[in-house]
Amino acid sequence: MLLFNCKQNTIRREINITFLITFLVMFLLVAGGYRNFRHLRRSIQFFVMAEDLNAEISEMNRYERIFFKLAEASSRHESLKHARAAQALLRENREEFSWALGEERLKTFHRDLERFITLFSRLDPAAPDYTKRQQEIQEISKRLSGVTGLNVQQKLEEVRSLLREMLRFPLISLAVMVLLLVVTIYFIDRKILGPLERITEDAQEIARGTFHRIPEKQKNKSEICNMVAALNRMMDEIESRQNQLVQQCKIAAVGTLTSGIAHELNNPINNLTLIIESLIEDGMEMDRDERMRLYQEAMDQADRASETVKNLLEFSRATHPKLEEVDIRELLSKIARLIKNEMQFHNIDFSLEADEDLPPMFLDRGGLQQVFLNLFLNAVQAMGDKGKLEVTARRTQDGREVRIDVRDNGPGISPEHLDQIFDPFFTTKKEGEGTGLGLSVSYNIIKKLGGRITVDSKPGEGARFSVFLPLDRQRKPKDPSLPLSA
Repeated sequence: MLLFNCKQNTIRREINITFLITFLVMFLLVAGGYRNFRHLRRSIQFFVMAEDLNAEISEMNRYERIFFKLAEASSRHESLKHARAAQALLRENREEFSWALGEERLKTFHRDLERFITLFSRLDPAAPDYTKRQQEIQEISKRLSGVTGLNVQQKLEEVRSLLREMLRFPLISLAVMVLLLVVTIYFIDRKILGPLERITEDAQEIARGTFHRIPEKQKNKSEICNMVAALNRMMDEIESRQNQLVQQCKIAAVGTLTSGIAHELNNPINNLTLIIESLIEDGMEMDRDERMRLYQEAMDQADRASETVKNLLEFSRATHPKLEEVDIRELLSKIARLIKNEMQFHNIDFSLEADEDLPPMFLDRGGLQQVFLNLFLNAVQAMGDKGKLEVTARRTQDGREVRIDVRDNGPGISPEHLDQIFDPFFTTKKEGEGTGLGLSVSYNIIKKLGGRITVDSKPGEGARFSVFLPLDRQRKPKDPSLPLSA
């Protein structure tokens, strides 16, 4: 049975939170991937610019050494040209070099380059401090050539580490996405699809006429729980209306039996009238034994009429289901007697075969009377003016159930109608001749007793309705006023 745990949070809020968490995780994964790719792109750009800068610095150093070796003015000019090209490259790509070298190292590199250009452009071989200036220029040149090479090697190691991380990143992302997918599917199945599927099953039970409230563990708060509350209110209303319709069906069945009951009552009343007339006219002349015989006959006829009225009232009155000891054979015989005149009127041959060893069972007597009276009357009405009604009651082969078959040789049921025969308000009778509730109510009664009812029919070969009742109903229930739940 469906059990709902209705918490304070609504399903809409839980869905929003789930998808928000999913979005945040995906955002973090995408942001992490974007950060790695951006870092890789900047590193590659730095390698390109560092290569250009190294080329300029290398050329600057080469021409600078040629100048100090050969004292060619053109060499100094070429060295300064490459130094200024390196200076321009630093200015144009300051942000990238600052990211790669660091702001302080970049400033130092830039000052050294400016100092190199200033000293080298003003260097005079005839000046007394020429040797000192030469040494300073060579030291600066050495520092400039070492800075970029060191940082290129450092960035290369960073890129290698980043590539190793990026190789693992797709696998980690895939694992996280699969985990999120599993959690989301589990959440949707548990919070939405599962309850909706069970609500659908309960709705199908309602369609078949089985009404039971769907329990709620807490006060209604979520959308599903609101739906359950609405279904419970609907079931209460439908059950109330169905109980009224069931009583109307019972009254309608009594109306169907009116002619037979009238004949059943008329016979003993006529006999009573004749006996009383005989006693009035000849009672004084009769001996005591003759009068006692007539008195006893009068009592028998009165009991016969009383039994007929009792059976009729017992069926027609509104009763609450109550489990009591029932003899299946005796109950079927009693219902057969109730419609005996109806069967005689339609020329129906009736036979009842029941195992002698069928044990008494604790069942809803009134409900069973209604079920079998519906089946008997449906068979009589289906056969028309002539037919044969056979009823058998015996144990099943496994010994767990009692099977009662109600078989007629009427026109049978069309195959397309077999799946609908127990649906509420479905009927194959003409408009105005049936409500379509008899078999639906019978199905519900038998199911509440823990049994089942089936139908087997082929067009032109009659129909057989089989009622299966569990033999574990031989024990008296603790509370016989409570019917078995569906």
